[in-house]
Amino acid sequence: MNLVAVLIVRDEAAHLPGCLSSLGGVVDGVHVHDTGSTDGSPQLARSLGATVSAGEWRDDFAAARNAAVAAAGAPDWVLSIDADERAVAVPGRLRTRLAAAPADAFVVELDNRHDELPYTHRATRLFRPAALRWEGRVHERLAPDGDRPAMPREALHLIHHGYEDAGTRHRKSVRNVALAERRWHEVSDASDRPTILLDLARSYVGAGRLQAAVDTFEQLRATAPGTRQWILGTDALARLLLGAGHDDAVVLLARQLRDEGVDPGYCNWLEAQALAQLGHANEAWRLLRTVDQVVDPAGRVYPPAHLAELKRLLAQLVGVTDPAPPDRSSPAGSRR
Repeated sequence: MNLVAVLIVRDEAAHLPGCLSSLGGVVDGVHVHDTGSTDGSPQLARSLGATVSAGEWRDDFAAARNAAVAAAGAPDWVLSIDADERAVAVPGRLRTRLAAAPADAFVVELDNRHDELPYTHRATRLFRPAALRWEGRVHERLAPDGDRPAMPREALHLIHHGYEDAGTRHRKSVRNVALAERRWHEVSDASDRPTILLDLARSYVGAGRLQAAVDTFEQLRATAPGTRQWILGTDALARLLLGAGHDDAVVLLARQLRDEGVDPGYCNWLEAQALAQLGHANEAWRLLRTVDQVVDPAGRVYPPAHLAELKRLLAQLVGVTDPAPPDRSSPAGSRR
């Protein structure tokens, strides 16, 4: 069984040593596909033991990733990793899972070191290149879709450092806006439009174009009701409006998400913040007190410390001395 890490890079000399060092002993080889670096990234990658190929950047992440995989030869498994990520693995456990895998891909946990609010999410990063291929100009994804088991965290997880700096995050979002807008103008299949609208709206948020983001989220909500994209877009819109102080709208959106079957604990967390900002501390505390984990509809897990701090502040407002939730094993503790 041959496992190769595949990266696409452009001017990543600052990040490559850390990334490639983290892969030592984890993979059988590293292939770096360069898309036009001027900082010596290809030469550095070779000096660190990677094989390197070169390609032209065509404003298409999926095309670049597919070219990188093709240039890597024919490995049994690919680990897709970016230069600003680090692998944390127990190689023996990873190999055991891959050897026994009936599936063609695994989702992997990523810890995002975000400048505003860190979070953990899952993404498909381990896959058999003979069975799957990247699709999407921006926010690319592996196709065809299917049930993909999770690689245990102790076997492999990734740490993403790319959003630690607000300026870097903004520049990436500006780039993604241009790609998503181009993709929107190219789309011919109506079934692709909800996903493209979601990608575009998210990119607008990161680029600071907030009114454009709101308008695009509303377009998505109007044209794709009942879809997963509607849920993800409604959630993103609610969090955007929460930061902008439109708390009445957030309460409405949180209740719509609850009606669509989104995790009640997450909806309570979202609505409670808006209610607290509206001055309804008792109602906010009633919603928040039994929430013990915050996982959004995209599967991002938010830090327990953030939830604990919010509970502490609300408890002070309502005069509760012990902000711990009731015992869920009791009938009273199990009620919402």
